[in-house]
Amino acid sequence: MSTALLAHLTDFVHDHRPHGSLIADATEPEWNGYLLTVACTCGVVFGRWVTPEEADADRLRLASLNRHGRPRFLAE
Repeated sequence: MSTALLAHLTDFVHDHRPHGSLIADATEPEWNGYLLTVACTCGVVFGRWVTPEEADADRLRLASLNRHGRPRFLAE
């Protein structure tokens, strides 16, 4: 997930969490990516297209975290 996408998603969750449950979903991956959606009970839906390149970068970041061990704040 790109830094901008993560920032927008974080803002959406922060703004809409007080309204109640948020429901996340993603379409089946296609050759050109997938659609990530998060729906709020107030009716607003966050939707962004995630490209294969963004998804690959996320997997590499997660693999790097696993290789270096758990972050200190999670190890406690």
